[in-house]
Amino acid sequence: MTLLRTLTLTSREDAARADQEANWAKTPQQRLAEIEFLRRQTYPERVAPRLERVLKMVEREPIMARGATET
Repeated sequence: MTLLRTLTLTSREDAARADQEANWAKTPQQRLAEIEFLRRQTYPERVAPRLERVLKMVEREPIMARGATET
């Protein structure tokens, strides 16, 4: 089976809208596969860093304890 698709675009806005619609028509697995493909192109010689989640916890003193005065 061959899938042919023809797009006729008249402006940058139409092109951007078509790109967005095409991206959202894909499954999350397809979008993630594209990210992996781009990552492999960016880091062809070595193992690229994987996507990481970073959480930083900051403990602060209450405002009143830092010397603020009540009015």
